[in-house]
Amino acid sequence: RNASLAREFDGVLSILAERGLVDVDRWQLTEGGEMLARVFHESDLLVAETVRRGVLDGIDAPTMAGLVSSFVYEHRSPDDPPPPWFPNRDVRDRYAQIERLSAELAFAEQQHGLAVHRPPDPTFFPVAHAWAAGEGFAEVAAEEALTGGGFVRAVKQLIDLLGQLAL
Repeated sequence: RNASLAREFDGVLSILAERGLVDVDRWQLTEGGEMLARVFHESDLLVAETVRRGVLDGIDAPTMAGLVSSFVYEHRSPDDPPPPWFPNRDVRDRYAQIERLSAELAFAEQQHGLAVHRPPDPTFFPVAHAWAAGEGFAEVAAEEALTGGGFVRAVKQLIDLLGQLAL
């Protein structure tokens, strides 16, 4: 049991070192590692690397809410999710960068024998985008056939993660 914990620790440390988030020689976090340490989320490394790579730079609040929602929302309906919606090509390209980064991290996690993070999910993007753009709850929920509880849960998680990124 301790050996598997040690292997997991070594795998995590290797990924962090490979990404320049920790200086193993001095046994300390780099600037990027300090930012990662402030992110409390199941996909924390994906979120931090998305920020470090500038994927979220220079975008408006609705687009920020939409893209960050891909980290917090998970489509759970037995029905297939609707096709992704993005307001323009630039936003679609930014989401594609997040997907590529997720695949890159998943590969590294597999290589080091770690559990693979949950991939991003763009299903909630139009809801988060509309809500952050000022549409009311009734309009957003009606358009997307959301329950009030599902909307509130997702938005609470989204607000929490956005607050962490704002620091």
